[in-house]
Amino acid sequence: MSQDRIQALQKILKDPDASVRQAAADSLDALEARGSLQSLIEQLRTGDRGQRIAAVCALEQVQSPGVFVPLLAALKNDDPDLRAAVARVLGSKRHPKTLGALVKALKDPVPGVQAEIIRALSAFSDRRIPACLAPYLKGGDEVALAAIDALAHLGFAEGEPFLLESLGDERSAVRRGAAAALGRLNQ
Repeated sequence: MSQDRIQALQKILKDPDASVRQAAADSLDALEARGSLQSLIEQLRTGDRGQRIAAVCALEQVQSPGVFVPLLAALKNDDPDLRAAVARVLGSKRHPKTLGALVKALKDPVPGVQAEIIRALSAFSDRRIPACLAPYLKGGDEVALAAIDALAHLGFAEGEPFLLESLGDERSAVRRGAAAALGRLNQ
């Protein structure tokens, strides 16, 4: 980022015209945000474990298409806590281009990460998601209950057959969750 550009914008903040001052302030904000984004991406790539997770959390607040490539790369990181944090952030951002990567990431070997990915998928309004979640109703308790909650949150009728099948699960928590979820479906 050019220091000359910043200095010129800072000088024009004193312009007698309010619209010029506003344009300069907006440009300075944009430049600062762009610099912050690059700093966060670098922290995500090279920081220690805590710095990486903090960078992911901070990227949740950044409104830029530039956040998605580094977040999707971090979804493949060796650290399960980092992958879970990335899933939460991607779910909160609900960008359609991340949906496919989240569905692929459901194969994560760590149940806690799978559960976070399932919760992230529940933020997307896509009628294909219930079929993607169906196999996870047979997973461990944390994963199965996350899938049930996601199906209920989505509310699509496409989730009904999977929830009906879960009423026959041997685990009472799964049966209870499926029964409650059926009442939350929209159609």
